[in-house]
Amino acid sequence: MVTKMEDNTSPYREDRNSIFLKTFGKSPQTRIIDLFLDNPFFEFTRLEMIEALGMAKVTMYNTIPLIVQSGIITPSRKIGRSQLYRLNGDSPIVKNLRNIIKEASFEVAELEILDSEIEDSTSNISKEKTSVVTQDE
Repeated sequence: MVTKMEDNTSPYREDRNSIFLKTFGKSPQTRIIDLFLDNPFFEFTRLEMIEALGMAKVTMYNTIPLIVQSGIITPSRKIGRSQLYRLNGDSPIVKNLRNIIKEASFEVAELEILDSEIEDSTSNISKEKTSVVTQDE
């Protein structure tokens, strides 16, 4: 769950590089959706989203209705005057986004494994060259 940190930083600030944001960009809409996809069982008020994302209040208030209209998030309940929102897990869009993220995660993992294997091979070749040079002397 997202919590306000003492130094006013959050893992959801603009420099976040999740697979979702790398794929779809860092617009206000995608940053909000990323927060909900990352915390599918939590509800957030607009103020909590503003604090977690470091987003301007006006931007948040203009963006939320667009995401609600798309069916990705839905108003869940009210506490006092504060409306809470949650991810709409039944939305076909959300289901498709989760599949895209899962597939992208597998591809990223495979690339990282391949990069690691290449790095290991390069390191072994360098060691062998050093060993050959040492033996020749």
